[in-house]
Amino acid sequence: MLSVVVIAKNEAHNLPRCLASVKDVADELVVVDSGSTDGTPEVARTAGARVFDRPFTTYADQKNWAADQAAHPYILSLDADESLSPRLAEELVAWKREGGSAEVVAWSMPRRTHYIDTWIGHGGWYPDRKVRLWKAGTGSWRTAHPEGELHEAWELHDDRTHAVGQFAGDLLHHSYHTLADHHRQLAKFSTLGAADARRLGRTAHAWTPWLRAAFQWVKQAVVQGGLRDGRAGMRIARWSAVAAHWKWRQVRNAPLRGMTVGIARTDALGDTVLTLPLAAALRAHWPGARIVWIGKEYVRAVVEACADVDEFRRWSGPESSQAFDALDAVVFAYPEPVAMRQAARAGVPLRVGTGRRWAGLRWLNRRAWHGRKRVPRHETLLGLRLLHALHIPAAYRYPEPSDWAGLVRLVVNPNALERALARLEIPRESLVRTVVLHPGNHGSANGWPLDRFSQAASQLQAEGWQVVITGTAKEAPALRSLVAAHEDVVSAVGLLNLEELLALLAHVHVVVASSTGPLHVASAVGTRVVGIYRSEAPFWPERWGPVGSGHTVCATSEILETGGLDVHVSDVLAAVGPCPSP
Repeated sequence: MLSVVVIAKNEAHNLPRCLASVKDVADELVVVDSGSTDGTPEVARTAGARVFDRPFTTYADQKNWAADQAAHPYILSLDADESLSPRLAEELVAWKREGGSAEVVAWSMPRRTHYIDTWIGHGGWYPDRKVRLWKAGTGSWRTAHPEGELHEAWELHDDRTHAVGQFAGDLLHHSYHTLADHHRQLAKFSTLGAADARRLGRTAHAWTPWLRAAFQWVKQAVVQGGLRDGRAGMRIARWSAVAAHWKWRQVRNAPLRGMTVGIARTDALGDTVLTLPLAAALRAHWPGARIVWIGKEYVRAVVEACADVDEFRRWSGPESSQAFDALDAVVFAYPEPVAMRQAARAGVPLRVGTGRRWAGLRWLNRRAWHGRKRVPRHETLLGLRLLHALHIPAAYRYPEPSDWAGLVRLVVNPNALERALARLEIPRESLVRTVVLHPGNHGSANGWPLDRFSQAASQLQAEGWQVVITGTAKEAPALRSLVAAHEDVVSAVGLLNLEELLALLAHVHVVVASSTGPLHVASAVGTRVVGIYRSEAPFWPERWGPVGSGHTVCATSEILETGGLDVHVSDVLAAVGPCPSP
């Protein structure tokens, strides 16, 4: 009699609760998945659902298609992050037992949202009635206008002969577990809402985003009683106002088609890797943009391996003014005064960067004012915030480290791996039990002393690991004694170019290093890393930690008398873990 239909993508954490809540009322479960990578289809099948795979189109279209797959005459449509309250489940059981009337063919239910640690009862978020149950063929999901993506609602085909009934029990909405969840939602829906508004021909003046934000806050906090929900209600009103601001800001500042945007990062390799997420964030927001990376020659191989960068331009100082030719905008992720002056003189219309340096005040016309050096915000997040000056809510869309790992897509050249293995004379099958130690740091961060690296190498070899020491040719004299002290250690010092090093780091088991380029490259390609950091500003992991998902940080504030961080070898070995069996 009743089919429960759910559309989902990467909802393995929510779906079990949703499907468990309908077990006493559903005669059929239908889940339409849109390319999940977290096991959502398997979770649905385990619960007994029929699972369909369909690329996402719009919310309304996807829900209508899902409803068409239902086998029973009545349909209950839920989102994966929703569930039935016990009272609503009881009402549905009674409704099935008693049957409906000929006039009432659809039913609404109040939806109550759980926000971080509070159930919300005001501010326009409750009762928030939604039609979710209907008789097949009597209505469908529609948006506010034919080409819209947001604000889908179920509507009757003929409201003159049919009516909508009401249930009293709550539909529970488990949408916001953390403040970061709210930030992601406001970025997503403000962008979609702006696109809908532009399709309708809506425009905005310079003051529109600010007035809309103020109106939204007053509406939710005061008129709709959000203040009665206490701190949670205030927080919701605040971020709803921010969402309104971003929607109308994007209506006013629609992206130009075919924009060419430069990202200038003219310092070290590790800093470059931590900035690469900006390319993916730009691509996600402006799919038609051409993205140009401006950096030093020695980072070229890693940047050109990034799937979201269209062109690399070499920058080497005052003679490199051509690097800024034919750009519509440039984002200075590193405040290099010479480069800023070159961009201004090249006539780049939009020049974005920090306003906290004299060069930024003089040469830039879009400035960010947030502090960097002693603020425990990650370098990647600080870079994403620079995109706000281009009216892209990137720091809201990607607020946490878990969001950044997928933003660095490095494509490894398999031929480069073969060249690296040949030079080092190691077989491919040994890589699964290979640990790379990278002792050098070019003085850019407080490092682990060489004698600790030597002790670690000895113990790792004793545990069955193959140890590879990496470093540049310039570092070779300093590392000669370390390599010579271990008979079976493989030295890659000065032997690999960056493309080959990237390929090697992508295939070994684990990498141990201070906060250096190879550590960040390895983490970005998904290799497990152990980073050794000073726990105090300015080199702390809160600012410079790896962006990959599989990393461990060993941090200390203790400095040895002989120099270097007093991180114990046993702590690093514990982070490395046991050696895999041959």
